[in-house]
Parts: sequence; C-alpha cells; structure tokens
Amino acid sequence: MQDFSKEKIESLVASWKNHNKNQFWLKKQTAISKYLGEIKRCLASFDETENEFLQTLYINLSDGNLRSCKILSLGEKFAHAEYFFMDQFFDSNISAFYYDFAFKDRIVGKKELFPKNAVKSVDSVLSGEDKNIVSLYVFIENIVKNFNSYSQERTARDIFKQKLVNFYDELYRLLTAVDSALAIDFFDVALHNQPFVLMEFLKSAINADNFYLIDSYLSDDGMLNLGLAEGGDFAQISREKLYLLSSILAQCNDEFPTLVYRDETAQILSLLYDEKVEIFEEFYEVSSRFIAEFTPYPQDVVGAARIVYSSLFFEYVKNYKSEEVAKNTIFYGAIGTGKTRRLRSLITEKKLATKNFRYVCLHEGFEYRDFIDGFYGTSFINGEFKALCKEALNDPKGEYYFLIDNASAASLDKIFGEAAVLLDRRYDEKDELSLIRTKNSHVIDGFEEGEKARASVVLKDGRSYFAVPKNLYVLCTLNEYKYVSPSIAKAFRWIKCECDYGALEDYLRDREIVNASAVVAVCKALNKFIADEAKSLGTIGHGVFMGLARYQNNAQIMQEGLNGFFAEVLEPIFRCAASGEDTATSLGERIAEAKSVFKF
Repeated sequence: MQDFSKEKIESLVASWKNHNKNQFWLKKQTAISKYLGEIKRCLASFDETENEFLQTLYINLSDGNLRSCKILSLGEKFAHAEYFFMDQFFDSNISAFYYDFAFKDRIVGKKELFPKNAVKSVDSVLSGEDKNIVSLYVFIENIVKNFNSYSQERTARDIFKQKLVNFYDELYRLLTAVDSALAIDFFDVALHNQPFVLMEFLKSAINADNFYLIDSYLSDDGMLNLGLAEGGDFAQISREKLYLLSSILAQCNDEFPTLVYRDETAQILSLLYDEKVEIFEEFYEVSSRFIAEFTPYPQDVVGAARIVYSSLFFEYVKNYKSEEVAKNTIFYGAIGTGKTRRLRSLITEKKLATKNFRYVCLHEGFEYRDFIDGFYGTSFINGEFKALCKEALNDPKGEYYFLIDNASAASLDKIFGEAAVLLDRRYDEKDELSLIRTKNSHVIDGFEEGEKARASVVLKDGRSYFAVPKNLYVLCTLNEYKYVSPSIAKAFRWIKCECDYGALEDYLRDREIVNASAVVAVCKALNKFIADEAKSLGTIGHGVFMGLARYQNNAQIMQEGLNGFFAEVLEPIFRCAASGEDTATSLGERIAEAKSVFKF
C-alpha cells in the first residue's frame, strides 16, 4: 500500500475532478444515482395495505425463524412452475408487467421448457443463473398470487404486482451498476429473504440519519440471509456484507454520508487520517469527514450525488495506482488484457510530443543495430533506443518514453545488449559505472570529431560511451508465458494485466446484451479451467472476449453464439499459443475440454 498523505490525496482529487470528463465514470455515476433514486421511490410506493400484506406473509412463512427455508417453496422449489408459463397467462403477463424487466428475454427463452416438465420444481429443471432468473419470476408471481386472496380488487392487485416487479428490477440494476460481481449476491438476497425483511433493511439504510440506527437493525434477528447453510437452512449474511449493502443504499441519504464499505477504501482512509479504520462505525465517521473535507466531486454536483462521486473516487484511486509505472516497467499477461492499450494510452494521457517517445512493435527481424547502433551497408546508424537516450540526456527537464510492444517476439537480451545493465543504473556524471563501452565504441572512437559526437550518447576524454538517462522510461508488453533472462527481469517492475470482467460486462451491456452477466460467468469459468487444468492453452483477456458481441442474436448471446466464437476465435488462439511439446492429440483433447466448459 502506497503512502496516501493529505497532499497526495489532494493531488488525486484534483486529477479525479478532471478525470470525470471520462465517459466511463460519468456513465457509472449517472447509472448509480439513477437506480438509487428508483429504489428509493419503489420502497416508498408500497401503501399501507401492501405493507400489511407483506408483513403478514412474513409472519406466515417464517414461523418465528428467519433461517427457515419455507420461502424457497415460492421460487426455486415451487412444484408447479408450468402454471406460470401457460400461453395466454404468460404472454399477457410478460407484455403487461415485465416489458422492461432486466431478465425478461431470459425468462421468455424458457417459455417452452416448463410445459414439458409439468409438476417439476425450477431447480430440478434448470441450474446456474437460468435457475435463479426463472426462480425470481416464479417467486414474484407466487407472492402476487398470495396477494390475490388478500385483496379482491383487480386494479389493486395489478398495481401491487407492478410495484413488486419494479422493486426487484431496480435493486438488481443498482447492485450491478455498483459492481457487476454483486449480481450473484442479488439472487441470493432476493430469493432467500422475505420481501418484508429485505425492504425493511433497505429502508433502514436509506432513511437512517446516523450509524447507530443502521447497526441496531443489524441484530441477529434482523440479519438478512445469503444462500444456504450446510444444515439445509438459510445461511446468515456476514456483517461485512451487510455493511457493504447498507453503504451502497446510504449513498442516497444526505443525512448519512458514507462511502461504499470496502477493505481497500478503509485502508486508504486509515493511511490518510493516520488512525485505524477497521469497523463500520469508524468507517462511517471517517467517510463523513472525507466527503466534507476533500470534496472529490465537481462544483455543480449537489445532494446525494456527492456521495456517489466520492465512492467512485476510490475506484479511480485503485486504477490510478495500478497505472503508475516505474522507470522500467513490463506489462505482462494473457492476450486481450489491455497491455498494448496501456502503452498507447500513456502517449495520449501525457500528451507526449512526437520527439518525446518512440513506439516500436517487435518481431523476429529486430537486431542489436536497430536498437543500439551498427552498420547498414557502409553507413553507421544510431538505433531507436540510443537515439532517444541522446535526446533525453540533452533535455533533462523533459520526460521521455521508449515503448516496446510485443516484446515476446524478439530477444530483449540481444537487442539491448550491454546497455541492459544500465537500465537500473541511470546516468550520473559522478558515477563512472553509469557509463558503458558498447561493442561498437572502439569503431566510433575512430570517427572524425563531428561524427564521433553524433554517434555517442556521452563523449568523455575523446572516447565514446553509452548511458541511459534518468528521465527516460522504458515500458514493455510481454506475453505471460514468454521467457526473459534474469538479467533483464531484475531491471524491471512487473505489472500483471488480468482479464477485467467488469469492463467486459460493461461493454456487453452498452451493446444491450441482456444476458451479459451469464456470458461473463462463462468466460470466467473458461479461464478458471485453463488456469487450473490447461495452462499451456493460456488464459484469455477481456479484449478478446469483447468479440462475443458480434455473436448476439435478438439482444442475447445464445449457446450457438458461444460455439461460433469458440471455433472462430478461441480455438485458433489456443492452437497458436500451444507449445511445440504438445502433440496434436493432447492439444486437441485440451481444446475439446475447454470447449465443454465454455457453456451456459
């Protein structure tokens, strides 16, 4: 963890305010603020009769035991799900109440499945996210069915049903806008808790004006459920997870200004204020102070949006740290993890003039003379790296960048040669060991004076030397499994680039792919399989997976699309990346195993 002094944070805040022009952050803030407002309106929309019904349902199904699994009979274990897929009822129901539901298309996709599996529960027919989605639909319909006996008035029933659909929809959209990984928690929370208990918890977070009101609600009796325990009853959600959910909802509460509760945020706040921030009470108090003191939001932002901006600021800090580079840095990782983008973005972000950088993409044809120096025919030329070293040395106040893309394609040892030893011993005129004689120095010594000066980085006592200046950054991209000699490796800071599943899901959602979360889950499963059982294939980055968007059909990516993407994109990558030691048979078997994992 780097040192986050007050001065450092102030600098980052200033950078962040400017960074807010970035569309990614702007869209995320807008989405979170929108869904916070919508969930607040949803909760307030339930009238006295509806709240009374939900409370009665809670009493009838809990029998005084919040950990009871009775509520599962309304969703995943309901034995007559086919009832809700009957043609006339289903079609009118979907078009009237679920027309804008996040999972509408996924539910419609199962229309023909349940009439064929009459008198079967959802969990006996489906698994994974499809089971969760259909279970939620059946769960909502069963709650409404119970309400029908509570209220005889059809209009009132329809209004209540729409409110309930909207509530679960907006809660899902809010959690996924904050963090796509929370989509899994959404289903566990939605399907394993009485709606009355869940709504009361959310109301307490939204309406509380101090920490103690939130904490008092989080007693053992009031704790939410999260999935199933080993004994068959519901598992109790951890207090840390509850505080995370509370803090997300509290973002729309001016009276309870807290950042989203995360370990890394707590650690940064601890360093900033030089005090321990371990429990939620401390986190809440320090969060309030930070939001007031540092104002990491534009001047025109008011109300609850200030808190959303402040929480997103810490995401920015996390990204900012990961993008910091040392004088010598290697970005390494699987294909499609954004290594090349990191190099190119530096040019844009730092607004580098053409003279201040060199960008080379290596291939097997690169030689020592292309980088350092040597003869082309009868002409002696300075290579790209040497030429930039000279320019940087003559402009000590400037920043210079030597960017090497695809460093896996050539030997860094050969192209840097003896200059490699100077990468971690930059030029100091008082340090004799920061100079080195290259294999061509004796040739340059014999040149006429003007030519000798042109061909030398440093000319000292009539002799030619090579040096690497302090104001020159050397940044490379490298495939994850490419060998680099220890002498090169030790000179560099290594930054691993990994598959960014959040960016992948955002990309798919921006293209209105409704089952983006399910697609991302499949991509995760493939990479886990490769990492655990088929390392020679090499994991895949989000940049490659984004190509899945081309395989959508009616705003969904179906199994047919996954199969096409695997055959046309992934399999060629695997075959090209495989080592020469692999036999055709063993490689084919591993690829077949990978294909079997790449499924919904």
